[in-house]
Amino acid sequence: MLPTPGGAERPCTLRRLNTPRPCEVRAATSGVPVALLRSGRWAQVTDVLDRYRTDDRWWTGGPISRTYYEVLLDDGQVVTIFRDLIGAGWYEQRYG
Repeated sequence: MLPTPGGAERPCTLRRLNTPRPCEVRAATSGVPVALLRSGRWAQVTDVLDRYRTDDRWWTGGPISRTYYEVLLDDGQVVTIFRDLIGAGWYEQRYG
């Protein structure tokens, strides 16, 4: 956690970095994403650049099981999204 940058409304508060945000995804029957809803428009996935699965924290009360996709959209943007295999939702993972 880092302090909120100076000049913000509450400069002494903490905020999480890179918190995944829920998103809407259309997927093929195989589970591979084919479109992502962004700014009210469905952006088509033109290529899946990377795919990997993460299973972590299995020894705790809050295990993580996700399939990540790094996708290229029809507008040229590269986006990382993942399917939560426990909670069954889609999320966008932003970096930076």
